[in-house]
Amino acid sequence: MIAYLREQADVPVWLVGTSRGTESAAHLAIHSTQNPAGLVLTSSMSERNAKGTALPDMALSRVAIPTLIVAHDQDACPKTPPAGAHAIAGLLTAAPAVEVKLFSGGDRPRSKPCQAMSYHGFLGIEDEVVPLAALPEIFLGVIDNVVCAKRANGIQLV
Repeated sequence: MIAYLREQADVPVWLVGTSRGTESAAHLAIHSTQNPAGLVLTSSMSERNAKGTALPDMALSRVAIPTLIVAHDQDACPKTPPAGAHAIAGLLTAAPAVEVKLFSGGDRPRSKPCQAMSYHGFLGIEDEVVPLAALPEIFLGVIDNVVCAKRANGIQLV
């Protein structure tokens, strides 16, 4: 997928994952031979769970790309506590740059704690958290191609 995106747009390709998607994004950052430019993790799976592998249980010391970790200070999902963002950051010992951004505020939750319509999904502050200008430059150049690739190939992007 990274090679395909590079063919579509001459921009750095970052891996991005939210919640359970952080497991996939981190796995690719550890194992991919396609040299992603960086990694963005939001509402990261920092606690052990039966459905996947918590990020602290992965070989995060092998991640050698810049990493941005985003969390909400009121995320009540038991598998993605805000303190987990700093724990994950501490394990990224080979990354040339690691930044943790904690957000607060937003709308009152309208879903269960681990769902999007809650602090876990940055409800009501999406304009602060998700603006593409605040994320790595890759998204400005390839968001349309990512959407097309997902539709055309049935690929689950992280």
